[in-house]
Amino acid sequence: MAEIMPNEELRRRAAQFIARRIQSPARAWPRFDGDVALVDGDGPDGSLLFACRTDPSMSNPLGIVHGGVTASLVDTCMGVTCTAQAGGFPTPTVTMTVNYARPVPLDADVLVRTRTVRVGYTSAQLSAEVVLAENPEEVLVTATGVYAIKR
Repeated sequence: MAEIMPNEELRRRAAQFIARRIQSPARAWPRFDGDVALVDGDGPDGSLLFACRTDPSMSNPLGIVHGGVTASLVDTCMGVTCTAQAGGFPTPTVTMTVNYARPVPLDADVLVRTRTVRVGYTSAQLSAEVVLAENPEEVLVTATGVYAIKR
């Protein structure tokens, strides 16, 4: 089993991966050249913090952020964290569970906190929380995922 990486190194590797992803011709959402940003944050080793601004294009019929948009956001953030933790190797999602505790509002600044739970040679387990930037103690969404490491 690999060691969970210290945050400073993890953040450096994540920034390198994001820079490569921005240059990629693939334009999948969320994009790191406008939709989502890696931001400074603290937490246990293996943790990263991302910021995103929600907007009306993300709406479901209830006037809140669609659950699929939120799932894509946490999957992408956990995937970037895992790829950085795995040394840049591809890390496709094996399984992911998303729990919606509270609605994610439109036109709001949200933060996604990711955490590496365990990392092995062929897979890793991560978790994520979505919170409002203005109220980071109130968790809106939690997620866990298992990611394959393709060495």
